[in-house]
Amino acid sequence: MNTQLRIGKTYRSQLSYVVLIPAFFVGFCFLYNPFDMQAYYQVGGMGFGFHFVILATILMAILALTRLIFSALYKHIPFKWWHYTVWCFGEVFVYSFFMALYTTLFYNGQYNYFTVLSHCFKFAYLILLYPYLYLILIQIILNKDKDLNAEPVETLVKFYDEHKRLKLTIAPAAVISIQADSNYVIIRYMDADRVKKFMLRASMKSVENTVAQHGLVRCHRSYFVNPRFVKLLSKNREGMITAELLHPEVPAIPVSKQFYKRLSELL
Repeated sequence: MNTQLRIGKTYRSQLSYVVLIPAFFVGFCFLYNPFDMQAYYQVGGMGFGFHFVILATILMAILALTRLIFSALYKHIPFKWWHYTVWCFGEVFVYSFFMALYTTLFYNGQYNYFTVLSHCFKFAYLILLYPYLYLILIQIILNKDKDLNAEPVETLVKFYDEHKRLKLTIAPAAVISIQADSNYVIIRYMDADRVKKFMLRASMKSVENTVAQHGLVRCHRSYFVNPRFVKLLSKNREGMITAELLHPEVPAIPVSKQFYKRLSELL
């Protein structure tokens, strides 16, 4: 639960939740009549089928909005699985309130809103638990399958100087950026909670293949950057693009237009 969340960051990848969860809700209510919901929704002169379709539509609208917000946040915030679990519970929580509001309106005030809300919490959580768990399980299986089929790479990234002598060995996740500086490259990296830098006598060309295998990407003729440390990309009035990093002590990095698209897709 405390591991890094790995699901699609684009809104398109979240549409399966927007469509499948409401479809499951209405189908499950029709087929299995959980908690005798069909009798509960024989109100307002309408059959239970009408109410189930409306409730599914409300759920779809809520998920369309919450998943749009989630995809926007997920591009900038390193979510963990427990964060995502809380988010999913929150979606059902919000839906329960709207479900109760809709139900109270059709009961024409026969029941107190909070009495109806207690029933709606039960309906929503115990029914929607199944599709959420199923979709999360599918995503975990896909992640595991991708890990098993991935080509093995070295656990640590090794930096050699111009004479092929090993000068620095470090975890790829700790590398923030690499900057060209005359006949040297400056490697900025995390050591515990501190940002440090290492001067390596080498060219950008000589380290390019090594760092590319470990997730760093070129963003400028003179820079490589680890997308995990990029907070946001911004453009000034002159059209110059810069990457602002999560650690304020590390200066912003210029981003060339030719590398902007690839970097932005990784955020």
